[in-house]
Amino acid sequence: MKKAFSILVLGSCVLWSGSQATAASFCDAVSGNLVLNCGFETGDFTSWTVGGNTLNSGGNYYGVDAFDANSGNYGAFMSQDLVDGGTAPVTLSQTLSTAAGSIYSVSFWLEQDTVPTAGYTHAFYATFGGTTLLNLTPTVAVPGIVGTFTEYTYSGTATGASTALTFSFENDDSYWSFDDASVTLTGTATPEPSTWILAGIALGVLFQMKRVSRA
Repeated sequence: MKKAFSILVLGSCVLWSGSQATAASFCDAVSGNLVLNCGFETGDFTSWTVGGNTLNSGGNYYGVDAFDANSGNYGAFMSQDLVDGGTAPVTLSQTLSTAAGSIYSVSFWLEQDTVPTAGYTHAFYATFGGTTLLNLTPTVAVPGIVGTFTEYTYSGTATGASTALTFSFENDDSYWSFDDASVTLTGTATPEPSTWILAGIALGVLFQMKRVSRA
């Protein structure tokens, strides 16, 4: 079933790529985007780390093509069939340079290509620094994402100088289409109330010391 679907995708890609003009991805125009090759415009997974169950490759379970683009010339098609012997989902990740305590906007575009066949699973999750941003396990058509790209945007706080951005994909009978990932700095985290209290005490002590020294 999956091989037949791949042949259909391949045939569609030939027609699609022949009609496309050279274009940049939406994410390439996002100011300050930390994600490299954010729209897969290299035509492959350059700058991304492919992990999880990577045994079923060869253009069948995951890859980059024109058919799965949200914008630009290329997008990623991602799948992993746990029903037919897969042991884990396949993942895409990048380790980004961040500032501890800073807040980042994480955005990406995702499409569920088909509704799951009975007995099959479609699962997707996204994490930033180990914190889950999105966990989808649709068993029926999710409004807005079957056959149509949907943008998902979340806010995450970096806890160190580097932060892992990870996406995980399982699709037992079809594919997820994935494109246009971006991570941008939006601000600095507000200190906890206890931090303000300690800062206030420190200022109070400093003020008192100045008064004593002037006496």
